Amino acid sequence: MESPRSHPGAPSPGELRPDDPTRVGRYRIEAKIGEGGMGAVYLGRDADGRQVAVKVVRAELAGDRTFLARFHDEAANAERVASFCTAQVLEHGEDLGLAYMITEYIDGPSLLQHVAEKGALSPGMLHGVAVGVAAALVAIHSAGLVHRDLKPSNVLLSISGPRVIDFGIARALDAASAHTRTGQLVGTPGWIAPEQITSQRVTPAVDLFAWGCLVAFAANGRNPFGQGSFQIMAARAVHAEPELGSLPGTLDGLVRACLRKDPEQRPSARDLLLALVGGGGEAAVNTTLGASWAPPPPSAAPTVLSPGAPAGAPTGPPSPGPVAAPPPAPSPPAPSSGPPSGAPAGAAPVAPPYPGAAPDRAWTPRPAPPNPGQGQGRPGQVTEPPFERRTDPAAGTPLPPPGPPVELPRTVPSGTPLGTPPGVLPGAPSGAPPGVPSGAPAARNRRPVLVAAAAVAVAVLLAAGGAYLFARPEGEKAHNSAAPAGPAAFPADPLLVRIDTEPGWPRSCHGDIGTYKPGAAAPVTLVRGSQCDILPVRSPDGRRVAFTRTGPGSAAALVVNADGSGLTMVTDKLAGGRVTWSPDGTRLAYVGKQGDTPQLYAITLDDHKVTQLTTDGSAKDDPMWSSKGLVFWSRRDGAEQLYTLDPDRPSAPWTRLSRDGVRAVDPAWTRDGSMIAYTRGASTESEIWVMRADGSGAHRVTASSDHDMDPAWSKDGQWICYVRGAVGTPQIRAVRADGTGDRAVSPSGHVLGHPNWS
Repeated sequence: MESPRSHPGAPSPGELRPDDPTRVGRYRIEAKIGEGGMGAVYLGRDADGRQVAVKVVRAELAGDRTFLARFHDEAANAERVASFCTAQVLEHGEDLGLAYMITEYIDGPSLLQHVAEKGALSPGMLHGVAVGVAAALVAIHSAGLVHRDLKPSNVLLSISGPRVIDFGIARALDAASAHTRTGQLVGTPGWIAPEQITSQRVTPAVDLFAWGCLVAFAANGRNPFGQGSFQIMAARAVHAEPELGSLPGTLDGLVRACLRKDPEQRPSARDLLLALVGGGGEAAVNTTLGASWAPPPPSAAPTVLSPGAPAGAPTGPPSPGPVAAPPPAPSPPAPSSGPPSGAPAGAAPVAPPYPGAAPDRAWTPRPAPPNPGQGQGRPGQVTEPPFERRTDPAAGTPLPPPGPPVELPRTVPSGTPLGTPPGVLPGAPSGAPPGVPSGAPAARNRRPVLVAAAAVAVAVLLAAGGAYLFARPEGEKAHNSAAPAGPAAFPADPLLVRIDTEPGWPRSCHGDIGTYKPGAAAPVTLVRGSQCDILPVRSPDGRRVAFTRTGPGSAAALVVNADGSGLTMVTDKLAGGRVTWSPDGTRLAYVGKQGDTPQLYAITLDDHKVTQLTTDGSAKDDPMWSSKGLVFWSRRDGAEQLYTLDPDRPSAPWTRLSRDGVRAVDPAWTRDGSMIAYTRGASTESEIWVMRADGSGAHRVTASSDHDMDPAWSKDGQWICYVRGAVGTPQIRAVRADGTGDRAVSPSGHVLGHPNWS
């Protein structure tokens, strides 16, 4: 919860500051797209009016001669990459002490964005992505480059087909990491190959492993190695077998081949492309993309994403220009009735990609070399590239950001080394991924919404890591055993909300209490007036609503019937935060003040008897009651962390749930007390996370870091509502507990806050 006492101010995303350049090289700077650990990304325009992305390296890195030399070397190599299915690097240089790189501007959402918003790809689009990304890898590898960080956020779904971005920069970042942090590498657990994790030699085979992960993700909406902590994801990539879910037969064998642990057993990009298109070279690639790729139509209504579009810029896509051909494909092998010479006994060619395609076009794995030595890498850490939030410079709307920088130790939790044999790792995936029904066509016949994407600008500069869809860790049972096997339907229940009748929150508050049924044109007011009414919460039986009323120097807890009648005040001793119901509906808990120190209290509704629950000297707030106890945040151990206590035994020690030292507030229980959703991170860059009741299994469920806060569960525990964006003009959103289906909920023309379902 962002309390009335907290109202951070920040400049609008995309706004140029006085220290931002107005021109870099021959490009006029129009807006800032993003900023991160490596530098800033700007929307630029040349003298002919062509839009480009301008990446400017920050001064500290530009002063690192090792990094700068590698940066220009890799940028020069990247310029040689054919633009077929890639975002072309146009030029690089230095101007007025600024090192920069110019890249092609691409229209279209990332694969990550499309899957998060629309679900898994249709079979036709899936095959188009598989072919297009493979063609891009052929072009990249033919230029002597290895992408090193291929993942869904680095594939844009443009009008002319999928386009791979961010090639050639990861190596420069790796050089900087090696120069400053020995024993670390650049990459994203969940998408990088086992040999990257175990510090073995990096070859083009790492990109084939990433291709397999990416295609499985596009087909099923989740990573084939499940989800969980970065340590667990990396350990699974080294040891566990992937769960591929539902994959068309034409892709299943190729994906499995690319996900082999031994890089020598994976196909080359050329072999992969031949198998995908039947060996026909460039013409077959163009034919395949033309047959399977439908240009995303312009959205009838504006979406929340229009990255990179300056004010007044047209929203429609530019006419696709000619694309260069990929390097010539090798001559197809001669027909054969069996595997090539030297193939393992019993090896069979991968099934041809089309009915009737010649089996000799399919790739057969090379034999495994003896003693590959997997899992014996030297000690060290895996580090993701710097985080950067990407925004629309005109509208200030967020793109799904990469995750934060992560240092991944070479051990998994409890000290289990990465060399531990498969089967003993905690949370290893088993069975079909939850939430992805086998052969579900409904989620696959959607097309990507066309948006003006500046993702290429941010991703190419930062080689940004960790931007993949977070979901519940593998092995975790759904707290509602009666939950359907498929994706949970959107709740039909109305939300309790704060209705802002005038602007100004939180500096000035003009809030009513009401309900809003998603899809309706307007909310329904229950309690209205000139006062400030906030933070409504239903009683366990749904018959009453408690909320907080604030005024100059005062705050009170009130209760009203669900129809708005019977308004009564319970206590006027609040410190200003939210109130919460006991599981039996007979008491409220709240934060009051004892002197200058906030303390937790409980009050009975029938006789107003007050019980003090805490006596320590730490700041605390956001109590939430369930059968498992009272959860709240406290600064007892430094930054805001989540704790629980037993309201019936207030003298008993607290239990600390969050342990990483990162700000954690707004805890919300599921009805059965098995899970807690909460806000994690600095106020303006916070995310919605979920953990078990004991604090284990913490993971992110929202794909943005643009001030997500105030989570609350649906009655069945399958959905989480929350708010995103500026405190004064928040947007209510909802997302499934597994991180899928994220959508906007707020009605047009109304400012609503503090949503609560249960």
